[in-house]
Amino acid sequence: MKQGRGLVVRVVAWATAGVALLVVFAAYLQPDVAVVLANQLWNCF
Repeated sequence: MKQGRGLVVRVVAWATAGVALLVVFAAYLQPDVAVVLANQLWNCF
Protein backbone atom coordinates (compact mmCIF):
# COMPACT_ATOMS: atom_id res chain seq x y z
CA MET A 1 0.00 0.00 0.00
CA LYS A 2 2.87 2.40 0.70
CA GLN A 3 4.22 2.04 -2.83
CA GLY A 4 0.85 2.99 -4.30
CA ARG A 5 0.69 6.12 -2.19
CA GLY A 6 4.22 7.11 -3.22
CA LEU A 7 3.28 6.66 -6.86
CA VAL A 8 0.21 8.87 -6.43
CA VAL A 9 2.29 11.58 -4.74
CA ARG A 10 4.86 11.42 -7.53
CA VAL A 11 2.22 11.65 -10.26
CA VAL A 12 0.53 14.59 -8.54
CA ALA A 13 3.89 16.36 -8.16
CA TRP A 14 4.73 15.90 -11.85
CA ALA A 15 1.24 17.04 -12.87
CA THR A 16 1.54 20.16 -10.70
CA ALA A 17 4.95 20.97 -12.19
CA GLY A 18 3.58 20.48 -15.70
CA VAL A 19 0.63 22.78 -15.06
CA ALA A 20 2.94 25.42 -13.59
CA LEU A 21 5.15 25.26 -16.69
CA LEU A 22 2.13 25.56 -18.98
CA VAL A 23 0.93 28.63 -17.07
CA VAL A 24 4.35 30.27 -17.36
CA PHE A 25 4.62 29.50 -21.08
CA ALA A 26 1.09 30.80 -21.67
CA ALA A 27 1.90 34.01 -19.79
CA TYR A 28 4.95 34.63 -21.96
CA LEU A 29 2.82 34.39 -25.10
CA GLN A 30 1.49 37.78 -24.04
CA PRO A 31 4.42 40.25 -24.08
CA ASP A 32 2.59 42.70 -21.82
CA VAL A 33 2.71 40.18 -18.98
CA ALA A 34 6.50 39.93 -19.20
CA VAL A 35 6.83 43.73 -19.18
CA VAL A 36 4.53 44.11 -16.17
CA LEU A 37 6.41 41.41 -14.23
CA ALA A 38 9.76 42.99 -15.09
CA ASN A 39 8.52 46.40 -13.95
CA GLN A 40 7.19 44.97 -10.69
CA LEU A 41 10.50 43.23 -10.02
CA TRP A 42 12.47 46.37 -10.84
CA ASN A 43 10.27 48.47 -8.53
CA CYS A 44 11.30 46.27 -5.58
CA PHE A 45 14.77 47.80 -5.75
